[in-house]
Order: sequence, then structure tokens, then C-alpha cells
Amino acid sequence: MARFQWHKLYTTTVAAPPELLFRLLSDMPNYGDWLPGSGQYGRTTDVEPYPVRLGTRYHDGKPDEPGKDWWGTVTGFQPPGSLDFQHTVNVGQLMASIDVHIHYSLEPHDHGTQVTRWLVLDITMPTIFRPVQPLITSRFDKENQRTMAALKQYAQAHSSVGG
Repeated sequence: MARFQWHKLYTTTVAAPPELLFRLLSDMPNYGDWLPGSGQYGRTTDVEPYPVRLGTRYHDGKPDEPGKDWWGTVTGFQPPGSLDFQHTVNVGQLMASIDVHIHYSLEPHDHGTQVTRWLVLDITMPTIFRPVQPLITSRFDKENQRTMAALKQYAQAHSSVGG
């Protein structure tokens, strides 16, 4: 089995306070309020304990579709400044395991918040499948860009900052 790591930073400035953004990101059962489903993500369920805190476990992805779901844990919780998640995605067709770490940093910036999402993927798969690694990372990249855009759009529409 080959192991490799991929990471990327996603940064945007949102005309909303860190408290609002932290509340949206930590209210996992209600992600559907601001994050529409996609081919990769349907919803987050079985969030316990709730309200979310350090150590909260959750069922993510497409919980009703075996093989398209995963379990995760909140590994960092510092309101209103940072939030961390960890989950493992198994890709049966590729005999791959993807350990996903997400860190959000919410820093006051001008009249809003600079949101930074750091995605780290630790991928383990047979060497023969290594050529598909760019396909895997591009799917994660697209989903992370979509999430950041949805968060920004919703938060700015529901904030009195800058308005």
C-alpha cells in the first residue's frame, strides 16, 4: 500500500461576524440550511452529543447510502475562532482509505471575518491505483470550494455586518 498526503488552504473574507460563521459550521444537523446537497455530500446525521462540542461524533456524506457515508469526530472546538473535524472515507473500488482533517480558522478582518479552511488528506491505496490520485483530490477540491462559497453566500445574506 502506498501512502501520500495532499493539502490545500481555502481562504475567503465574509461580511459576517466570526460568531455567526462558527454557529453555522458547528450546527451540523442543520447544514442543510446553508449547504445544499451534492454528488459527494447529502447531509449530516447522528450528531452526538448535541449541541456540538469537542468530541462530538457525526455521520456524514450520504448516511442513507452504504459506501457513500462516513463517521467523523469534532477534534477541535474553540468558539468563535476555530473548529476541527476528522473523518475517514473508504473507497472500496480503489481499496483506498482517505483520512480527512479539516481545520477552520475564523479571524476578524476589516468589517467581517477571514475564513480559512485547511484540508489535509492522508491517502492509503495500492500503488497500482496511484494514477487516479489527481481524480480523488480534484473531487475533494471541488467540494471544498463549493462549501466555502455556500457558507459565504448564506452568512452574508443573514448578517447585518457591512449592510
